[in-house]
Amino acid sequence: MSLLVPDWTYNYSEFWNTIRRRNLWLIKIRYFAAIGLLSFLFLGKFLFQLNFTNVQITSISAIAFSIFLYNVFFQVIRKYILCDPVKFNCMHLSLLQMLADLVSLMLLIYYTGLIESPLYVFFIFHMVIGSMILPGVIIYSICAVVVFVYSLLIHFQRIDIIPTHSIKGLLVNPVNYTLSYDIIFVLVFGMLMFLTVIIANRMARNLLKREEQLRFALEQLNNAEITKQKYIMGVVHEIKSPIAAIKSLVEVILKKYLGPINGSVEEKLMRINLRVDEGLELINNVLRISRLKLLEQTFFEYFDLKETFRETIKQKNDLISSKLLDVKIVENFQNGMNYYGDKALISLVFSNLISNSIKYTDNGGTIWIEFDKDQSYYIIKIIDDGIGIPEKDLKKVFEQFYRGSNLKDYKSEGSGLGLSLVKEIISYHNGEIEVESPSKLSSDNRPGVCFIVKLPATLGDNMLTEKVSLIRGKI
Repeated sequence: MSLLVPDWTYNYSEFWNTIRRRNLWLIKIRYFAAIGLLSFLFLGKFLFQLNFTNVQITSISAIAFSIFLYNVFFQVIRKYILCDPVKFNCMHLSLLQMLADLVSLMLLIYYTGLIESPLYVFFIFHMVIGSMILPGVIIYSICAVVVFVYSLLIHFQRIDIIPTHSIKGLLVNPVNYTLSYDIIFVLVFGMLMFLTVIIANRMARNLLKREEQLRFALEQLNNAEITKQKYIMGVVHEIKSPIAAIKSLVEVILKKYLGPINGSVEEKLMRINLRVDEGLELINNVLRISRLKLLEQTFFEYFDLKETFRETIKQKNDLISSKLLDVKIVENFQNGMNYYGDKALISLVFSNLISNSIKYTDNGGTIWIEFDKDQSYYIIKIIDDGIGIPEKDLKKVFEQFYRGSNLKDYKSEGSGLGLSLVKEIISYHNGEIEVESPSKLSSDNRPGVCFIVKLPATLGDNMLTEKVSLIRGKI
């Protein structure tokens, strides 16, 4: 088994997928070969004025028909042959196809003149294909057998053990080849066959080795990324505990459980509490991104995007009321937005976007939420008349830790991770996100911003089967 299926291929899924694709490619090519043989008879007789004997016509037609039949057989069984290294697999199917093709080609060359046949060059084609699919020992053995059988048939034809089937009209005058010519022809043919196999097999083997090296390097990078993310999660989680404790103590003081405090101290404590909240937000976002990259879990379910967004807005009602913001929902698409995805992660997207609009819109400002749909996507727009995003920053807003150049003197700090997380989640759901500034709510001194979220409206099989690296972060 290891001779045909090397041990290193056992857990190499891409190798097996490549073999399956090449098998299918060979099957498609073989149909053209069968049609080409029949065309060869027709065009040879009526266009090139070749005189085929009845034996040649019958034999070539039978070969074409047999190629068609066994090709149909290979196409049918291909669907049921798995890539199981310890059982009959697609590698064995490749070998069977090649053996069947070589037998057919040998018969075809015999009935078209053997040493006179122009079709012997197709042996080279099969050696190249075999070198791309089969292990070196197998293809070298096949090459040796082909050269031996072809040479033996030429010799048998010379000593009249088998009849000669020359194509009349292919040569002007009949040619009587000398024994020296036969020997030189066989030697050159054999050298060409083996050189082709050596070059093609080495190239294929080098490519496979390079691919294996790249796969190993990728595995090392993935392992390093996992180790890094685990380390980040551990460190950040340890940092979160004392910061959460500070927040609890500050809130106890602000609620005056320990007695009255003067206005100046209260203002300082409120600023401390605000910075602590921002620190916790940064920590939570780092944890979410680490979990998103580290774990491979899917929690896909059906839910309504509109209802999910409304639930998110309800969670922000206190902030909205405290800033006297006018939040308006515009439903350009009146029907429900039934969607298949990770509800918690989509909620996180909505939460980040609406939080940014609330944070960077002044008191008394306006925020619009628009729901729409085109042929391919559900479209959700979050529009505000806040401070906006400078044009030079628009292409960078989704980068990790990037903050707009107009936020340096702004009273509210941020981590620069929220929009990066949003971008990753949308991408994992095969969606798109765009940003525009100024928005249609812009005024002279408040350009505003518009985030456009597009999520696939068609629930295809690819959404149900695609492996997506997702983790439901805690909001």
